[in-house]
Amino acid sequence: MLVLVALRNLSRNRRRTALSVLVIAFGTAGVLLTLGFVRYSFAGLSGAIIQGGLGHLEIAPRADTEQAAGLMDRSGIPPGLDDWRTLRDVVEGRAGVLAAGAAIQFAGVATNGDRSGAVLGVGIEPDRVRRMGMTVKVRSGNRLPDTPPAAGDDRVLLGLGLARTLDAAPGDVIVLMGATADGTLNALDLTVAGVFTSGFQDLDARLVQVHVTTAGRLLATDKASSLIVTLNDTNTTAQVAADLEQAVSGFPVPLSVVDWETRAPFYRQVRGLYVGVFLFLGSIIGVLVLLSISNTLLMSVLERVREFGTLLAIGTSRAQLAGLMVLEALWLAVLGSLVGGVITLALSVVINTLQIEMPPPPAAVDPITLSLLIRPSDFLWMALFMATLLVLAAVPPMLRVLRLQVVEALGHV
Repeated sequence: MLVLVALRNLSRNRRRTALSVLVIAFGTAGVLLTLGFVRYSFAGLSGAIIQGGLGHLEIAPRADTEQAAGLMDRSGIPPGLDDWRTLRDVVEGRAGVLAAGAAIQFAGVATNGDRSGAVLGVGIEPDRVRRMGMTVKVRSGNRLPDTPPAAGDDRVLLGLGLARTLDAAPGDVIVLMGATADGTLNALDLTVAGVFTSGFQDLDARLVQVHVTTAGRLLATDKASSLIVTLNDTNTTAQVAADLEQAVSGFPVPLSVVDWETRAPFYRQVRGLYVGVFLFLGSIIGVLVLLSISNTLLMSVLERVREFGTLLAIGTSRAQLAGLMVLEALWLAVLGSLVGGVITLALSVVINTLQIEMPPPPAAVDPITLSLLIRPSDFLWMALFMATLLVLAAVPPMLRVLRLQVVEALGHV
């Protein structure tokens, strides 16, 4: 009975109720749309990191990972992963693993005779890279060939910034110099196969990619720096990492299995920033809704003082009147959440359909698409959040009702 009475009470002043519902609805839509954008940004950034070359997991000598967790931070450490082909077969036989491929990191200098630049290089297995679902964003020229190059036919992919520094284009020949595993200087003539981007301007200014055979030839070694592993499902990263730790524990050289978040610390920094912005915006919206609805309910109480006095005089308990205020607030939360959900659905469909491009983030190369990723459970959690918020908003008017004196209430004008 009180539930129906609370709903009828809201219909007394339909204009005020409609305004309250709209305040809650737009607050709900604002939080849900922001959450959808933040989640899409997280998913896009994590996908770009994993598919851009880091993979889900990396298996490397423990001595190397203890010095530096980041992939390129170990570019000056000689490759120490021996018998990596056997290790690759073991890893690819484990459940949840999509594919694995060797990587060799190195540092050096690239020159075309007139210009030169410091480089961070990585040797890859192009066929394995495709099997792992990774993408190489070639802007001009071609990708590296799958087959190991013969001596004298080595090829290289240059980062966008490095290609500009060297004034090099596909088909040009450059000299790549680096230190071998025993510390001596070595150099190779490489034909530029293409120009690519990692997605980050600073990295593109120094990054090169070559075949693992070419990297091994430059460093005079048949060892690899690490084994990059991609999985069927990103959500199983921790589980598969624990399984691989056991699987590789028997190898002569102690190995570490490092997940992609550990090797990409900037992801956690970006995520922390986005979460902070979302919580700040959500808090502002919550405070505005709380104050607005609390004021609305308080005005409703002031207009119904004599009514409440009459109800108290005929035997209605104060607890019932307080419950009535809470139910009115909950009705507003339900109606506002429903309208806000409809607004969110409509706007998300429109925004995702338009595929609006936003400028590249700081230090990035490519623009990002404004899209929203909203889950059905978000609507339920948002409705619960609004219900909690409106119950808090009902506290001041509820306390006012509890303090009413029957005689004073009946004489209230």
